[in-house]
Amino acid sequence: MSAQRPTADRSRRRAGRGFTLVEMMTVLAIIAILVTVAAPSFAEMVATQRVRAAASALTESLWLARAEATKRNADVGFSFSDPRAGWTIPDPAGGPTPLLVQAGFTSIEFTTQSGDLVRLSFNAYGRLSTGSGWVQIGDPHTGTYRCVSISTSGRASTAKGPCP
Repeated sequence: MSAQRPTADRSRRRAGRGFTLVEMMTVLAIIAILVTVAAPSFAEMVATQRVRAAASALTESLWLARAEATKRNADVGFSFSDPRAGWTIPDPAGGPTPLLVQAGFTSIEFTTQSGDLVRLSFNAYGRLSTGSGWVQIGDPHTGTYRCVSISTSGRASTAKGPCP
């Protein structure tokens, strides 16, 4: 009787190890369904974060140009023709080192009120001496947009959605 017991324990231990093929296929089917449902919303989330990052970088650059104009009591310019290539804020004193160099955002579309070139100049009071308008930043594949507006007072603000 003692010889039969170890054999029964061994077979129970073997049966408790691992997964059956049916269990593994069920888990894989559930994972495939969850991935299929989650993938489109994940792509939209990534696009939203890219657009938000580009709008934030542009707004902060405008704030910096305005702050430097009041700090230095001099005009500070800001311009770009293709924001996907990036932009710089030149030193108002004419030095070789720019105040800011911003890398481009290649996967984002930019639309400006003027159609192409954005040229702004902040005076010593922080107001715009030339230019105003808006820049629309977006991903047309997901329909995600942000609008960066620059008022004549020099204030830059960001709003969710396309520009008017």
